[in-house]
Amino acid sequence: MTNKSVITSDSPEQLLSRAAADFATLHAATLEAKGHMRVVLTGGTLGIAFIKAMEDLKLNLSGVSFMFGDERFVGFSDPDRNEFQGLSQLDDESALKLRRYPSIEQPIEAARAQLDQELTEMFGDNPGSKEVFDLVILGVGPDGHVASLFPGHDQPGLWVVAEAQSPKPPSHRLSLSYRALNSAGNVWFLVSGSPKAPVVSQALSDENCRLPLAQVTGRSETRWYLDKELSDAL
Repeated sequence: MTNKSVITSDSPEQLLSRAAADFATLHAATLEAKGHMRVVLTGGTLGIAFIKAMEDLKLNLSGVSFMFGDERFVGFSDPDRNEFQGLSQLDDESALKLRRYPSIEQPIEAARAQLDQELTEMFGDNPGSKEVFDLVILGVGPDGHVASLFPGHDQPGLWVVAEAQSPKPPSHRLSLSYRALNSAGNVWFLVSGSPKAPVVSQALSDENCRLPLAQVTGRSETRWYLDKELSDAL
């Protein structure tokens, strides 16, 4: 059974500082044990700020491979793209060894199939059956969505799903599937703000919660980083 913990910080800035420090610890332990590390990043305000906080630690990230948990299906230089936002935070973009999602030069289903095939060739055709990622970082929407997995949307796909009717713009997105996200040893949620309290409360207290944020857990540990505004509202 996965170990679950909740870490509360006074502010979003302190939340990020704590998560970045914990990342440094996990980074050192994982590289010592395996020689490499696989990390899934998240977009959103906290997720993008975490990338900068991680760079500020001056870690040697050469042994770490990254990808985002989801991506807006827009051009590579579109400001809506998670990758564009994340890399723009960095002093040295080359420090982040990043697996890129396909862009809009092809139909979204063809792009989904392409990335799905790449991950299948690397990790096999049964996502969730073994640990693939060392760390998955997720943000949470007020509706309980994670990555681009939205309540009431059940898209087909093995490692990767295509979302063509996102409730949040842009409407077209690619996302790792639930099974892919659940192939992580560690899952960290970075969440702030009282508007998200109802869905976080459900996920933490209701074992039968069916919202997307409750459908992803780490194989070893699931960790919730919350700011005081959110934790006080629970």
